[in-house]
Amino acid sequence: MASKPSHFPLNISKLNFVLQVLRHYKFPEARWFEFGLNLGLLHPTLEAIESAYRGNPSRCLMECLTKWLTKADNNVTTVGPIIWKTLAIALRGINAISVSTDIHKTMADPVSEILQCYIGRLAQVVLTEESVDLLHTEGLISKDTLTEVKSCGCPLVGIQCY
Repeated sequence: MASKPSHFPLNISKLNFVLQVLRHYKFPEARWFEFGLNLGLLHPTLEAIESAYRGNPSRCLMECLTKWLTKADNNVTTVGPIIWKTLAIALRGINAISVSTDIHKTMADPVSEILQCYIGRLAQVVLTEESVDLLHTEGLISKDTLTEVKSCGCPLVGIQCY
């Protein structure tokens, strides 16, 4: 059975957030080229990035994600929609299993996608530990997400943990 498409696609305005999430889960930036191929970017596009930013894998990864988020190559949409799940599948494709699993568990669930859409407004909301526990109790967030939120080491008020 085909999965229901996401109502909350990623776009270029989320570039920094996507980079922060990848860094948080320790994605090896040196694997950006292979990752880009799995995201559906074409070899010539990746070659151009490599040529322009040789020796700077961090910048190459940023440019690779920019190309993906802006659908620079028509091939991108044949791989899947521009959503966290597609990104997680591409990571799994290059054997970055732990990064893929972590992103799938914490970013690709429907509640996380909804929260990401309203992050600007939510930054003004006080989210107590009890509120987070209630979200988990009601089955709206996974145990992994609950643990991640509680362990991020920052107050749950107006601050992104990543």
